Amino acid sequence: MGKPKAVALVSGGLDSILAVYLVKLQGVEVIGVNFHTPFLTLQDMEKVREFLGIPFKEIFLGEEMIEVIKNPRYGYGQGMNPCIDCRILMLKKAKEIMEGVGAKFVITGEVLGQRPMSQRREVFPLMDREAGLERKVLRPLSARLLPPTIPEEEGWVKREELLDIQGRGRKIQLALAEKIGLTHYSSPAGGCLLTDPIFSRRLKDLMEKNPNFGLKEVELLKVG
Repeated sequence: MGKPKAVALVSGGLDSILAVYLVKLQGVEVIGVNFHTPFLTLQDMEKVREFLGIPFKEIFLGEEMIEVIKNPRYGYGQGMNPCIDCRILMLKKAKEIMEGVGAKFVITGEVLGQRPMSQRREVFPLMDREAGLERKVLRPLSARLLPPTIPEEEGWVKREELLDIQGRGRKIQLALAEKIGLTHYSSPAGGCLLTDPIFSRRLKDLMEKNPNFGLKEVELLKVG
């Protein structure tokens, strides 16, 4: 039996590109999914597509994301960022795509300990379980530090050829990018407006005054 398909969450950032690259090296057929929301800058994925050589799906999470922000089950970060709930939403959507294309597992570029809220050892299995993807989410950059997943146990990917990165530093990723000739990827800084203190204050004020706000109001917040 040949290698199965996988669906990968690809933001356009360094980590998610490298995660796909590592799994593709092992002969797995990968379909990329790029999520964007009213709070994320839409990345130009053309060069990422060319580098990885995989098909992509673009998915906009609008009203669904707003509903998550209004009532996050796992709370907010330092701003108005419901990172855990946001990630669960994306994983749920990835699961729908996975089942639709006959794929067997999901790939993410998450790195253990890189983000304080959503990239913790105890949070990964919680998010996977909530999304209905228990043990079906492979995190290639930190896989050897985490419990084995189904793709590893089934032999679809070799655990020993995955990485053991943890923490906020990116020296290992940058060295790997240079080695494989990866030069085009989005910056890890900035990104989500929900982590911005000024925008977060505006959003909190809007929620207090108009709990039933929607996409139109969010767009207006961006201009003052």
